Amino acid sequence: MPERAEPCAIASEFTAALARQQQLAERREEIVTRLHDEVERLRRGETEAVLDLVRHSLIRLHDQILRQAENVTGPLDADELRSLLTALADEAADAVARTGVERYVPGTGEAFDLALQRPVGRAVAEAPEADRTVARVVAAGFVQGERVVRKADVVVSRWEPDAP
Repeated sequence: MPERAEPCAIASEFTAALARQQQLAERREEIVTRLHDEVERLRRGETEAVLDLVRHSLIRLHDQILRQAENVTGPLDADELRSLLTALADEAADAVARTGVERYVPGTGEAFDLALQRPVGRAVAEAPEADRTVARVVAAGFVQGERVVRKADVVVSRWEPDAP
């Protein structure tokens, strides 16, 4: 007949096994907490790196605006003002590009693409082939790889056979 273990010995072994399991659970909890803290530190660092990039770009834009303002010695004609504002818009687009987002400007006559363009107006097409093409770009779009950050605002040509 098999020997019977003493109840005190069984209880003692059970208590020891339970204590080991508790220690393992506490260790796992420490590891999870440490990993979570490391992930949070990395996220904060990445966010700060991106924000630094945007901050530096905005500071450059700020400086360029002030330099341009210092060069104004009198009233600007329309061409000079257009040139100045275009340069500032280009600098802003360059700042955005440094964050990985590129300016997208569809060409006149290009087929209208709802995935990349938002219709904001309608123009009469001069020929049936020009139906549903870009007549004019109102505002550039911005893309990041395959992701559309902002669609380009365009006026779309529509063919109307009965139009005068």
